[in-house]
Amino acid sequence: MLKQFCFANGYSVSKVFSDVASGIRFEKRKDFFKLLDDVMAGKVERVVITYKDRLSRGGFELFSHLFKKYHCEIVVMSEEGSPKLDSEEVFEEIVHFLHGYSMKIYSKRKGQKIKQILEEKEVDESDGS
Repeated sequence: MLKQFCFANGYSVSKVFSDVASGIRFEKRKDFFKLLDDVMAGKVERVVITYKDRLSRGGFELFSHLFKKYHCEIVVMSEEGSPKLDSEEVFEEIVHFLHGYSMKIYSKRKGQKIKQILEEKEVDESDGS
């Protein structure tokens, strides 16, 4: 879909960066850091993304500012022809934040439940010995 968008708009695609990781935390985003290095080395003229949150869940404006300093344009495919209202962007940011937070709580609860089950199993095994 992105490649088709690029070709339709006359953009040449020389590299594709892709991470399967959280847009909030960066420690598992190896390709993101490769992209950042290339931008800062002046090797990237344009970055095309589907949505702002594909680059970063928070701080898009920071990366936009940084990329501009290195003469790199960010094109957001979803905004071409239909810019969002500020209220829509704020709403989306809140939804993304709440989703991330709820997943963190869910993961914590799941971990606690597994720990509890293992502890109960240990107690049962020690009672049976």
